[in-house]
Amino acid sequence: MLCRRFAVIKLWPHVKAAEDEVIERLKIAAKSLNLECLVVDSFARLIHQPYTQLTRDDVDFVLSLHFETPKRFDIFSFVTLWNPLQFYYERGYRKLTRHLLTHDDFLSTASASGDDHILRLISNDPKRDGPLFRFYPTLSGPILEPAEGDRKLFYVGINWEKMSRKAGRHDGLLALLDKTGDLRIYGPKIFGGVDVWEGFQSYAGSVPFDGVSVVRLIHAAGISLVLSSAAHREAEMMSCRIFESAAAGAVIVCDENPFARRFFGDSLLYIDTTLPPEETFGQVQSHLDWIKSEPVKARQMAKQAQGIFRENFRLDTCLERIYHELPARKQKLECLYAPKRREEKIRVVFLMPEFRFEVLEQHIASCLAQKNVAIRGVVAMDDRDAEIMGPRVRSRLSESPAALEMVPVHFTERRPDGSLKRRRTAGEVFSEVLAYLVQEEYVCIVAPHERLFSDHLSSLLRTLQDAEGAGCAWSDMLLAHRSDGQDQADLCDDPDASNSADDAPIGNGRFLFRFSAIQTRLQTALPYLDAFAMHLLFGTSKSVPTRRCTLVSARQDCRGEPPAVVPAGLEREILIDYAPEVFRAEAHREREEPEQPQRPTSLRLDGMTPEEKTKLAVDLAHAIPLPEVLKKLAFGVYRLWLRFARP
Repeated sequence: MLCRRFAVIKLWPHVKAAEDEVIERLKIAAKSLNLECLVVDSFARLIHQPYTQLTRDDVDFVLSLHFETPKRFDIFSFVTLWNPLQFYYERGYRKLTRHLLTHDDFLSTASASGDDHILRLISNDPKRDGPLFRFYPTLSGPILEPAEGDRKLFYVGINWEKMSRKAGRHDGLLALLDKTGDLRIYGPKIFGGVDVWEGFQSYAGSVPFDGVSVVRLIHAAGISLVLSSAAHREAEMMSCRIFESAAAGAVIVCDENPFARRFFGDSLLYIDTTLPPEETFGQVQSHLDWIKSEPVKARQMAKQAQGIFRENFRLDTCLERIYHELPARKQKLECLYAPKRREEKIRVVFLMPEFRFEVLEQHIASCLAQKNVAIRGVVAMDDRDAEIMGPRVRSRLSESPAALEMVPVHFTERRPDGSLKRRRTAGEVFSEVLAYLVQEEYVCIVAPHERLFSDHLSSLLRTLQDAEGAGCAWSDMLLAHRSDGQDQADLCDDPDASNSADDAPIGNGRFLFRFSAIQTRLQTALPYLDAFAMHLLFGTSKSVPTRRCTLVSARQDCRGEPPAVVPAGLEREILIDYAPEVFRAEAHREREEPEQPQRPTSLRLDGMTPEEKTKLAVDLAHAIPLPEVLKKLAFGVYRLWLRFARP
């Protein structure tokens, strides 16, 4: 059942940006539909007091407006496809593209290149579906009756290129228009510490990000200049300018963006911004002259554009369509990755080598969250902790509806007086778990620093069911940490069984193993491994990815971890002994090769004698790939010059 409440992410809480205007417009549109729009950070926490962490029970979905961060919360999410491919390429294509796939669904802006970007990524994944809903950077109101206004050309922007001391993308055209007195420029005066509109006499001030003021300013001007970046034109994507200008009832002078031509047709006046600025300026001037000489026809053109906006692009209409089809859409997407045989059981082992109440609660929450799967969960506690804290843990588990029981496991070896003798390796613990706690066909081992999203085990199980020959399925993983006093969670690279102990952790709970596919001969290596125990289990399995990000790991590095029981170098050698084709890493090959003498990395001319400099010059000259006859001629000329140049 829908709660008629959704959330939108504000990525930069302390910076005013274009997203703020979109958020304000979302609030207005939501209110008109009797919906509530909450503003949250990238973890789906309210950005204002009480900073509550939202859950699936609090909102129907979370809307992400940007590719900057992956999904970091366990709530159904949409991501907007509002950015051209060029923006991904300039900022890190592969990483930012993968961020898109962490979300549950995609909102199209009617751009073939934007939609095809997603369709390429999921083309071989039957568990994903392409965009269904269209959603634009638009607004629901105010919608104002077309009027002549002041017959000034309205333009608004940040001119962000100036922050890198570059010319603005339309500086040439705007500079020419600035001299005519027909232009009004709005936007922040200072952005990033730079006066981005310095030198423009037409600059009229900033506009509050309140969702309505810019529309009223456009209406007062009467004419709006809508310009796209080259990347937006290539992608056939439009910014919010065209929508707010149509709502304002202004006559729109627009560049040749194919989106505008396709949807607004001859209700706009077009200019070619690929021409030299002087020629584009001439086109603008011609349009301005026509608007002033034909006010009735110009107003009729503005009315036509506004009608197209009303019918196709109002934000409240977009939201209403989403809400109308949201339950069916969620059900369809969930069915795509739900297990075919939900009765097949999974043994989930939640590790707790040291008793911590917050870890117990996190494991209970992860267990309770799982959907569409039959699981048998155990909380594996150290046997010494179980003696002391067992009654408390059993009492807590009995109060919870989670399918969990407590099981003592030998995480440590102790002396008769109870003091610690040694910590057992992770491989020894895994061996005990696999030998005595697993009777099911599937097993997942969850570390104490890991939290599972609700679709984690169901998507893993479905992936294994679809790949009958595979022994392991794995999900993408977030690595949580703090940077500059802020919480972060970054998308982890694909698991690499040949990585080193210094690399990002490979994870535990992101893997679901088919128990019957685990090799019995693993026992010759597994008990002797600690940091690389999961590397062995994963690396020796035929694995398939879910391509869903459904687990968060709070483990950041080795600080605070117990000291290594086995030297990392020895673990690597054991892995190579067991499966050299998998674990013979480049680092090992380098150790076997004879050490090469180091060469100087740089030469300092000021430290060389004249003789050394001369020898260096001769060596460099001989190294030039020229025919021998030319080299002889050059050296002959040099010797002749040297003879007469000497005093």
